[in-house]
Amino acid sequence: MPLLACPLCEKSISKRAHACPNCGEPDPFRYHSRKSWIERIVWTMVIAFIVIYGWLELLPMFIEAIR
Repeated sequence: MPLLACPLCEKSISKRAHACPNCGEPDPFRYHSRKSWIERIVWTMVIAFIVIYGWLELLPMFIEAIR
């Protein structure tokens, strides 16, 4: 059974472990995938805000400047 390092406490644990016996992290090998999912949601919201702001505020100002 392969032993891998826990992403939080760096102790060796089984790859099949459902929780780290040292730090208690539930499902330690899915830690990075959960973190990246949250980061994607946050960045999607930031980009959506920038696009909406540009469409509602900056585009009319740009059109007025061209006229």
